[in-house]
Amino acid sequence: MNNNVIFLVFRKELMDIFRDKKALISSIVIPLVIFPLLFMVMGKGISKTSKSVEDNLKIAIVDESSSKMGQFIKSQKGINLVETSNVEEDIKSGKLLMALEIPSNFESTISKEDVAKIIITYDNSSQQSQMALGKIQGYIDMYSKEIVANRLEARGIKQDVLTPINVEINTFEKESEGFSKFMLSLLLPLLLVMYSVSGPIAPATDLGAGEKERGTLEPLLTTKASRMSLLWGKFLAITVMGLMTTIASLAGVIIAMKQSGGIMAGKANAAPTSFSIEPKALILIGIVAILTTMVFGALELSISIYARSFKEAQTYLAPLTIMAIIPAYATYMLDAKSIESVYFHIPLANSVCLLKELIMGIYNYNHIMITLVWTITYILASLLFARFMFSREEVVFRA
Repeated sequence: MNNNVIFLVFRKELMDIFRDKKALISSIVIPLVIFPLLFMVMGKGISKTSKSVEDNLKIAIVDESSSKMGQFIKSQKGINLVETSNVEEDIKSGKLLMALEIPSNFESTISKEDVAKIIITYDNSSQQSQMALGKIQGYIDMYSKEIVANRLEARGIKQDVLTPINVEINTFEKESEGFSKFMLSLLLPLLLVMYSVSGPIAPATDLGAGEKERGTLEPLLTTKASRMSLLWGKFLAITVMGLMTTIASLAGVIIAMKQSGGIMAGKANAAPTSFSIEPKALILIGIVAILTTMVFGALELSISIYARSFKEAQTYLAPLTIMAIIPAYATYMLDAKSIESVYFHIPLANSVCLLKELIMGIYNYNHIMITLVWTITYILASLLFARFMFSREEVVFRA
């Protein structure tokens, strides 16, 4: 193989890919924009729903004895009392979020220091109704604590008797940064694997089956460049495009996490979340991303060369994304600090688990070495498979 020839082929293929504006938009611009936009819209939607419930808590209160608790709840901010003749129908239709029934003997039961019963009716299939339930239960708890405080005071007992232990909580991370790292440990490994698989698909399909369909592969084979030089040039071009797609998508996620008012912020006007990843972790994350992209770049190129047409290549390559989802989701909720070693011997699952550890600042060099050795093994296997496909006349000229 001639390194100069490989570089020429690499440059030629990369220039051909960059000429396709649609491919650039779909692989770089859209991932970079879609995540900030998606997270912002989701955050705004959740915030709007929460605010609408807090400001307009549409409830019905059946309280024949005009109890003190009923008056307490009615006095809270955002309570909107609605008259109803059919509680269930009004809750189902959304006219009411929930209904509270306070029995007529409520005050007498409380005065006797017995347990009083109240009935709450709500729609557990409605998000707003569930939010309303949480708010009303909070008010009931507040009122219950007042009753307990009054009973203790009447007996000359301090309220501290109910809380003999005062817990002071310390954490290694700031609240916002800890939450950000947790969310990043869920999203980043999943997205990195997904885009390492899907990112090279478009260029691999075009540089293999696409060239066969356009009739440009045969003239390329008649040049002085050997088949291995052509293979390496195409492989490197596919890897670069796959990495660009992966980097664009991850940049979009980071931008989304940094923006205020998004889903990560939790509230409409909340400050953006903050987090930091050590430079050493970033380097290792980059290495894992490159190696994973190389694995699928070589595999997808070999499948594309085997296919007769662009459409057939897409049919063959589509299941790879589904196959990648299985190990990625199987390890989705694993705690980075207690991952068993067996996961680092499973393809793709080892990359996901290693990324989780790196994001959390865990450097288990045994896990790092196992993952890198296996990934390099996968790359070699994929390249040998691609070489096998590219060296067979009946595959290259398959039509």
